Amino acid sequence: MSIRLTRLFGFRLQRPFTITETVLGRIRHSVVAATLWIALTGIASAHSFTVGLLVVGEDVDASLAEAVRGFLLAADERDGHANETSDGHLGGVDVQLLPLPRDAAGLVEGLFGTPDEPTDVVIVIGAEPAASDAARAYASASTVLRQFVLPDGWDSADGTDGFVSRYRLAYGATPGLMAATAYHSARRLDAAVRPLDGVVPKEALLNAWRSTESGLSW
Repeated sequence: MSIRLTRLFGFRLQRPFTITETVLGRIRHSVVAATLWIALTGIASAHSFTVGLLVVGEDVDASLAEAVRGFLLAADERDGHANETSDGHLGGVDVQLLPLPRDAAGLVEGLFGTPDEPTDVVIVIGAEPAASDAARAYASASTVLRQFVLPDGWDSADGTDGFVSRYRLAYGATPGLMAATAYHSARRLDAAVRPLDGVVPKEALLNAWRSTESGLSW
């Protein structure tokens, strides 16, 4: 089952989408300069942005499909609504998702957006050195964000029960490592984008992303 519940039932899944004060404090400090920069230049916040989700490693086709499911779950939790024309929302902004590499996207389902290329952001999931090698192809045109694969035993961490239950309800299966990692990356991106109301300036987004490396709840 890969139908998103928002579109099926007309409501979105609710969850305690809490972020610790420590994380919020780090993000606030990283975006003060960004806010001033936007005000001085007169650049408007983007209504939407495109994320490339790049998975590297073994069995890429199946891993990418699972990662997309995890990412979409996060993008549909907080600001999602019925009759979406995007692939959900992160940071209060419409997000369009592009699975990468394209030739491994044959098993991907559930996308409704119209992603632009080059993408605004590329999230790279995989082990080193393959992840960094793959990321270089996108670094000149997109903001590249590295997401390390979660460690074995991630599902024993506090708060993961709620995520597992929501994933099972949405997809009729237990989430694997790639689904959990991509979900976590989307949660991080939501926290980084929200105070910026978009994905620019690039350096502010990178700083906000780094500040979410720890402290996010499930």
